[in-house]
Amino acid sequence: MRINLRFCILVFFVFLTLIWLALPTANFSKVSAQATEPISAREREDAYRANNIGVAQLEQFNHKDGAEFFRRALSLDPNLKIAQINLAIALFNLQDIENAFIAAQKAVELAPEQPQPHYILGLIAKNQNRTDDALAAFKRVLEIDPNDVGANVNLGQLYAQQRKYTEAIAAFRTAISAEPYNATALYNLATALLRNNARDEGQQLMTRFQTLRQSGAATSLGQNYLEQGRYAEAVASTGAESDLVDKTEPKVLFQEMPVGIKNKSSIALRLPLFRPFQG
Repeated sequence: MRINLRFCILVFFVFLTLIWLALPTANFSKVSAQATEPISAREREDAYRANNIGVAQLEQFNHKDGAEFFRRALSLDPNLKIAQINLAIALFNLQDIENAFIAAQKAVELAPEQPQPHYILGLIAKNQNRTDDALAAFKRVLEIDPNDVGANVNLGQLYAQQRKYTEAIAAFRTAISAEPYNATALYNLATALLRNNARDEGQQLMTRFQTLRQSGAATSLGQNYLEQGRYAEAVASTGAESDLVDKTEPKVLFQEMPVGIKNKSSIALRLPLFRPFQG
């Protein structure tokens, strides 16, 4: 009876093994690919630290090194939004447009509420003369931040290229209202007004632009890093992010203790003896 029982158990396990081997492996691989193991607090902190080092590298115009640190941050935490955004910015400044586009699209998927990836996609599309895509990207930025100078200036320039001067003038005026000393917005507004037959105001603003430029107090938008607009600048961690702050209550107990002097005489003996000065 024992032999038959063991034999039945063995046959049963063999049968289960055959069934398991017969099942398609695609489902298992799909589940395992989608499953993400939770990262430790140490790994998360290291990811934020690598991101901030990457930001510092970009500020020194070491775009390649910055990209490597952002990749390291993402290897530690693939869902770190600011690292994905910053990778797109670094690759864009490296002129690796193809990978910058891919990184920016992934950043949009990861953080659609953030303006930076939309802004980078707008810059890429504008440089590639994909006007409709650029317009859509900068409009998305303005849905998030209607007064952003960079998005309004770029949007106005695209409208001016299409000879839609009314729309261009409105965008440039918004940019100047937000930043009156921006020479790029002022010059483009003056030019759009002159081309739209508003010569008096256009000439006045052109004179104002020349005065502002000569004063040395003007800001402008350019092609280099830190000149492309605020949303083309890398994002640093402040250390106050919700996933960095430990919200668990500390295991500390407060106990009321009586406070008093047990031995007044012993303390009195230790006090210095002050005597009036005798001349």
